Order: sequence, then C-alpha cells, then structure tokens
Amino acid sequence: MNDQVLGMDTCLDPVAMRDLLQAWLPGGHAIAQVRIGKVRRSASRHRHPNPLTLVYETELHAGGSRRYYAKVYRHGASLQALRGSAALPVPPLDMLLWAWPADPAMPQLPQLLDGRRALAWLDGPGADTPAEVELLGYEPEQRATLRYTRGERVVYAKTFCDDRGARIHARFEHFWALAQRDDDAPRVAQPLAWQAGTRSVWQGRAPGEPLASVLGSELPRRLPVRLARAMATLHAQSLPTDELHDTAHWLREVRLREQKISRAVPALAARVSALADAIERAAFALPLPVTGLIHGDFHAGQVGVHGGAAQHIVFHDFDEFALGDPMEDLAAFVTRLPLDRAPAEVGALVIAAYAQEAPERFGRRRLQWHLAVQMLLQASRAFVFQIDGWRNELERRLARAEALCAPGFQETLS
Repeated sequence: MNDQVLGMDTCLDPVAMRDLLQAWLPGGHAIAQVRIGKVRRSASRHRHPNPLTLVYETELHAGGSRRYYAKVYRHGASLQALRGSAALPVPPLDMLLWAWPADPAMPQLPQLLDGRRALAWLDGPGADTPAEVELLGYEPEQRATLRYTRGERVVYAKTFCDDRGARIHARFEHFWALAQRDDDAPRVAQPLAWQAGTRSVWQGRAPGEPLASVLGSELPRRLPVRLARAMATLHAQSLPTDELHDTAHWLREVRLREQKISRAVPALAARVSALADAIERAAFALPLPVTGLIHGDFHAGQVGVHGGAAQHIVFHDFDEFALGDPMEDLAAFVTRLPLDRAPAEVGALVIAAYAQEAPERFGRRRLQWHLAVQMLLQASRAFVFQIDGWRNELERRLARAEALCAPGFQETLS
C-alpha cells in the first residue's frame, strides 16, 4: 500500500512524470514540460477501482503538444484492464494511458474532431468546406464539448458516453419555444439536432455574455430580479427527469462527503462528523419543500446576460435536471459565486429577489440548510479535484457550513 501511495504522489508530480512518460511513451519525442489537469482523486482504499484519474498535456521540445488520459489502478489491476484495450501500460505506476482522441467510453471522438465529417449533416453556405474544430471541455469517459467554426457560422456539439443527450436536446427545445412566448423565461442556445450515431447534441451559439464578466463591473440594477424570474420560470416547468434530489439524497451525499474528507485529512474527522450530524438533525426539523424541476448544477458559469437594458437571462447546461427543492439551486448559485468578481451583495440581492418573485417556493430555513450542504459539498470538491490550496479552501468551507448549522445562527439572506 505504501508503494501505491508513493505511486499516486508521483503521478501528480509534473517533473517526475516528464521523465517517466519520456521513458514509457513510444516515438522518442523529447518532452519539454508536462501539465496536469482533470484530476479526480479518491481516498477510499477499497471501493474505488481507480483511486486517481487525470489528463496529461505534454509539450514537446520539437514543438506541438500531446494529450493523454490516465487511470491509476491498485494491486497490479491495470494489467488485467489492459486486455483488449488501446491503452498504453505504465507498470511502475499501475497506470494505463490513452492517447487523445482515444477514450475508452467515447469512440466517436475521432469522427467529431474531423471538421469535414462532423458537419456533413449540416446544410448551408460552405457545406463542403471543413470547419475549424476546438475542444472546449473534456471529462474523460463522460462527455466532451466542441466548437465548430465555418465562415461566419459557429455551432457546438456536446457528446456523451451514453444516450443522455436525447433528453437534454428535448429540454433545450422546450425552453427555446418557451422563450418565444414568455419574456421572463431564460434564453437558450438554439437546438439544432440530436445525433444518436455520435451521441451528440448540436446547438447554435448562445446569445449574450457570461454573467461573471457582468459581475466584474457595476451591477445592473435589474439583474437580480431578471435572474430570479428566470430561475422561478424554470422551477415552474414540468419536464421528465430520472433524478430525485430529496432530503434523503442530500443526507447520503453529506455522509459520503464526510467519509471523503475524513480519509483525506484524518485530523478533521471528528470535526466533519459533528458537522454531518448537525446537518442531519436540522433536516428533520425542516418544513416540507415545494418539490419541482430544478437545474441541478446551478452556478454563475451556467448563466449569461443578453439584450443590454432588457437584460434577458441565458441559461446553459441542462445535463443535471432533477426533481428537488428550488432552494437547492439558489443555495448552489450563492455558494459558488466567484469571490474575486462578484460584489458581496450579489447573493443577498438574488435571494431577496427570488423570495419576492416566487414566494410560494421560497423557504428561508430550507435555504439555510441547503447553504450548509453546499458548503460541505464544495469543501469535499476542493480535495477531490485537487484545486490549488485545497486544504485551506476545505477548511474555509467547513467553517462556513459549521456557522450555518450553529444553534441560534441566522444567516443574512436579504
């Protein structure tokens, strides 16, 4: 086990990995630098077959770069997993590498990265001209987002490891139609197609500019109200979803986060256990929520602003829709506001506006409970995604969650 721990530490060391990859990768190209991203780490010693997954970007002395997806195993299991795979083994680290665009769960990526083949279905001017393709996001074995530029036309594809995109496309069609008749409804990117063959959702360019860039300037007066109305409109819709984010769901998540943090930082085990107990006790005293459709992954990065003084709100990423308490979306948005850009009052203004616009769905005690849950969730993510300074961020989030659960504490919500 000690050898494996040392191995995982080595996997996260870009200097050590430069030498190891140089020795194990075919081709003999001299590697100048290694950058590490998409790190997901599990502290579980038994349940998780891959305690570490990550992406390596290698810069070559001769110019250019190469990307590799890496999975680390335990007890020599990488050799068993190699059978029938296109991966490259790195036995000293019990690791398998896939050279981009190979992905064990998304064999459609090479076709989508071909600027001529990928857009063969799309009519219009320049249909025979290959498009410029850019990779905007990549979550190994789950999804990727690509942008295609051909002349003045820009389209986007989001591709998955399964067929979930069919339902996502239907959601965008619903909100596209809704925005044509309801001024308060969120605007969305124009839905173009769902392709079962490549498991891809195709869309036009979303209007507007990112909310984060607006938050960095003087806050438009009507923005909190427009955002609250767009959220309330989403929460009022009825669309099919298989996900349920009820109280039991979040209590399971709380205990899971307790375990992750306790394994990652044993010195915090007693503290995070007490916090989890406090969140659980508070849950049984909450008023019943008004359960309905929620975004499920709501934060500033999912929001745009369009139309100048009209300030139409644009929503992105309908992957995580669920049935749940609307206060979850509100708490997630406030908890994840970018501290370096958002004025201190933004969260309180949006909360106050939502309480005014959707009083039948708003609940102050439920919101405070969800704020504590979201703070614990973000504390855990600091470790799982190995963000810079994760230990300090973990403790900062824990302290905030503890304050929200303290007897007699009343969060300033408006």
